[in-house]
Amino acid sequence: MANNFNVEKCKNRLLTTWVGTDFNYIEQTASTNSFVKAIPSDELIHGAVYLADIQKNGRGQYERTWEAAPFLNLTFTLSFKPPGGDRLPLLSLSVATAISKVVEAYTNEPVRLKWPNDLICKEKKIGGLLTEAAFYGSKIDRVLIGIGLNVNQVVFSKEIDDKTTSMKTITRCNISREQLLAAILNEIELSYHKWHLNNLELLREVNNKLIGYGDWVKISIYDELKPDLYKFIGVTEKGELLMLNGQMDVNKFCYEQIRIFPGSQNVSKASRELSA
Repeated sequence: MANNFNVEKCKNRLLTTWVGTDFNYIEQTASTNSFVKAIPSDELIHGAVYLADIQKNGRGQYERTWEAAPFLNLTFTLSFKPPGGDRLPLLSLSVATAISKVVEAYTNEPVRLKWPNDLICKEKKIGGLLTEAAFYGSKIDRVLIGIGLNVNQVVFSKEIDDKTTSMKTITRCNISREQLLAAILNEIELSYHKWHLNNLELLREVNNKLIGYGDWVKISIYDELKPDLYKFIGVTEKGELLMLNGQMDVNKFCYEQIRIFPGSQNVSKASRELSA
């Protein structure tokens, strides 16, 4: 029988100095990101975690829903109050990289990042992120990174079953969500410090995790599939995506406008994914 998340068990394994020290458990909510959006700025703490065991309307990228069975997975939001509003796409990728490292340690399987926000293991989606920022004028108020990670769920709806996996499906073992989240938060704090210091090692780690990095790929821009191939040459320190076109010109794209389809995905498959 699945149990409620045990906050104290998680906090006892935290090695962080600020990430997760303010830990808020909500048994049920529509969306943890939406919940945290409603918190007044002066009450929201940098590094706070808001976790729900039941998320009724979890959201992913492109307004898609996030499916998560109650009490079996990790669905939570991290709140950050960075000093500036630049380089936020790289912050999101840094958090995804941190999570991928921990999942790899548990599963002994490589975990890659599918631009812009999916965690992929054994060619299936095991987790995803949704990053939302709020500004007061030009000043950043908060960055919310909502995270969904498939942990102990093994049955998914037929619409996503063939392209979704979980840590239990891979390891065939029940995994302590409390120990897992503590390990994730420990790693995220390390990644945040690297991001804050503009650490080039972090940029290399992120690029090496991205599916298609260094390859010729198909891309769509604002949901329009382009006929030519582009070489994916990585992301910049600001989180901008760099593509080399057939004329050997470098094109720079922002976080939202582009999607990447590796060379193994043909045009018809890419078209189906865009329409899904």
